[in-house]
Formats: sequence, C-alpha cells, structure tokens
Amino acid sequence: MKKILRNLLEKFLLTRGLTLTSIKHKNFFNLKALTIPGWFTSAECESLYKTTMLTNGPILEIGHFLGRSTACICEALYDSKKNRRFNSYDLGFTSAEEFKKFYDQVHKRDVKVPQLFEQVYAENMTSTAMAMKNLQSLGLEGFVNLISGDFIELDREKYDFIFCDAMHDVHEIKLNLPHIISHSNNHCIWAFHDMRDENIDAVLRLSNSKLIDRAHSLGTFIHLG
Repeated sequence: MKKILRNLLEKFLLTRGLTLTSIKHKNFFNLKALTIPGWFTSAECESLYKTTMLTNGPILEIGHFLGRSTACICEALYDSKKNRRFNSYDLGFTSAEEFKKFYDQVHKRDVKVPQLFEQVYAENMTSTAMAMKNLQSLGLEGFVNLISGDFIELDREKYDFIFCDAMHDVHEIKLNLPHIISHSNNHCIWAFHDMRDENIDAVLRLSNSKLIDRAHSLGTFIHLG
C-alpha cells in the first residue's frame, strides 16, 4: 500500500511539474507530537508525517483538538523545509454541555464527553488555546494557523492535502464529506481518522475517491473528482 501511495502521489505531483521531496531518515517513535495528549497512535502519527512529506500545496486540518495530529504535520513541514499554507480548525466549545448538544444532534444518539475534553473545559480553555500552548512548548506554532470555529462556516479556500478527525461514523461523514470535497483541488490527498471498514465504505460510496493506504484507523485516500 505504501508503494501504491507513493506512486499515486508521484503521478499527482508530476501533473503540477513537481517531484517528491526526499524524506530524510527519522525515528518516528521519537516524534515530538507523541508528547501531546490524544488518541493518535505512533503508527498513525508516522503515516500523517510521511503523507505530509510526500505532498505539496496548501493543507487543511479539521479537528486539531490538543494538537497531536497538528504537530505531526508541523514536524513534517519543518523537516521538509517547504513553505506551505496550513490552516487548522477545531470547534470552539467551552463546556461539556455545548459539546453534547452539538454531537448528540450529529450522531443521533447520546454522546459521552471524553475525559480529555472535560479536562479542557475544567481549565476554562478551548481546545485551540490548549493546542497552541502544546505547539508552543515544542517550537512548532509558527507552521500552522490555528482557528477556533467551524471550517464549514469560516473557510472558502481549496487545498491539496486535507486531514480530518471528524469522520467518526456515517453521520459525521455525511455531514463533513461534501464540504471536504468542495475544499479539495483535483487529486487532493485525504487522510481521515477512525476509518473502520464501514466508514471507508461510506467515504468511497459518497465520493469519487480511492483508498490508497491505512495505518491502524488512519485511512489515506486520493480525491479523483
């Protein structure tokens, strides 16, 4: 799968007169991102880092939470020496009640507020403020524009690489995928977290895309629209 990903990315970059950046050796288990709390595994961090290294153009992240996935992308930008626009959004909830009201409606069921979110609200902070604090501690804050709010309402740009951590079930996929498509340049690379078989099937059914890699639950697709 990794060879397929590389070949597809290489063909995509050639259409833009670009070539793959050589990826220098890195011990992925020592990624700075892994010091930030979150649910991303080391294998998923490695995959997101590599995919960032293998792509060019502007980047969109949907759901930075405390910044672990954001840091993976920022580290790749630092190592690659590429100057890329990187916008990252997270919903600016300030309480567990706001969180539940939104996600109960999206998922059509009672949603439990994760403990990590409870900790953020207990400190009277948003996830974006916590993510900025975490990135600053690693010296990575200069590689990303962190935004507290809904990308659907706030963003009007197009991207070549989109990471989304808001595709946890079919309900969220139906909510967010049309907007992701509208923000995607042709042959945009997508990386979606929590890609169980059911969710992968939904993405493929609802878009003109192809699955090209999966690391744990991080699925990587190419948008063919």
